Amino acid sequence: MKTRIKLSKLLQIGLLLTFFLPFFPQGCEPKKAENTPTADSTFLAVDSLKQNSSESTNQMGKSDSLKTTVAKSTTQNTDKTEGNNEDGELSTKISQKSPFLKFLLRPNNNYTGVACLIDCFSLLELGYGLGIAFILWLIALIIKLKDYNNIFILLNIVGFVFMYWTHSMFNIMNEKRLWGFWVCIIWSAAMIMYDCIILLKIRKDRKKVGASTRSDL
Repeated sequence: MKTRIKLSKLLQIGLLLTFFLPFFPQGCEPKKAENTPTADSTFLAVDSLKQNSSESTNQMGKSDSLKTTVAKSTTQNTDKTEGNNEDGELSTKISQKSPFLKFLLRPNNNYTGVACLIDCFSLLELGYGLGIAFILWLIALIIKLKDYNNIFILLNIVGFVFMYWTHSMFNIMNEKRLWGFWVCIIWSAAMIMYDCIILLKIRKDRKKVGASTRSDL
């Protein structure tokens, strides 16, 4: 039994080491940024306008107007992008579907308690579940090293649930998850089952010892 418990502790340490594996690819944010006008593209446009203006002095007024148009369009697209990023909460998206939902979640653009809860749980999809799972599994390791009991198994199960929710609550085959993520998930599930078997074995042994003690009395 001591060998099995030692192996269980090694499995817990190995689970934490799986966090060094590749979990997620590069996000989609850089791709979105490529589609939006940047400062470099604006400078290139201005330079081309300068070249055209140098070819003919009669087109100076047109090139100035084109410069102003490019600058305005760049500013407008940047403002739209910033506005979408600032107001992208899940409670805001839900409240926009009907006036009743807006009254329940975002009355007068304020946050109700339910709206705050929805936004907090939506953060799990953005990666906060990953951090919570790591902390829970680390605490479970500390408890397991000190006393092999039922508390760490509960922490491991809760950590597994938070880890599963990371980046996608409902789509288990999310394409954003790399092979390292699945190694971590499979490792944690196998470890939890192994720990459950050991705890059941310990409980049976204790019942046998208790029954034999009573019979002796």
